[in-house]
Amino acid sequence: MATSQNPAPVAPGRAWTVGGVLLLVSVVFGVAAQAVTTLIGAGGVIRVAVYAAALLVFAFGLRGSGSVTARRPLGTAALTVLAVWLVLGQVFSSVLIAAFPHDSPPGSLLQFGYIDPFVQFAAALVAVIQIARAGVVPAPWNWAPAWALVAVSVPWLLTQVIAAGDTQQSALTPIILIGALDGLIRVGSAMFLGVLAIVCGDRLSRSRSRSTPSMAD
Repeated sequence: MATSQNPAPVAPGRAWTVGGVLLLVSVVFGVAAQAVTTLIGAGGVIRVAVYAAALLVFAFGLRGSGSVTARRPLGTAALTVLAVWLVLGQVFSSVLIAAFPHDSPPGSLLQFGYIDPFVQFAAALVAVIQIARAGVVPAPWNWAPAWALVAVSVPWLLTQVIAAGDTQQSALTPIILIGALDGLIRVGSAMFLGVLAIVCGDRLSRSRSRSTPSMAD
């Protein structure tokens, strides 16, 4: 029997469902911010904060249950670093852009722009590998975060190749197109992972309820 001193543990599937819902909510805020100009600043911050919250739920679970990394230090730390870095980066960029609305970006913002994608990619790469190796998420869906990482990395790599090998004027149009594709891929990847997390969470909860005999408290 669960008591107030020993609360009933949360089913692992519930943590996945909550994380999936948060991912979908982050997509909604992101799309709304792009559709309504006045919400771009606030919507971007909220989107990143909700997305980071989803990462933390996936990393730690709820009440210690449902961690997709099995709470192993390396994978859990990588998801935590990614979540914190995303929030700090969004706040940092928003503050600097608001402080210099009509001036050229300061050197600190430019330096951050160079460092940011590498830190994100490194943390995400470690996280997706650890999620796949933890064996908590059923195969083949344990590799789904890795698929999403590859998908969102391709447009960035294409942009770097085009920018390095072409003149600025001739590279402008393909970079704009790739930027639009990048946005679609990021939205699609977040939606895919969110829906997948909800479906896997529901299946896990159903399988546990069928395998656990009913007991009176």
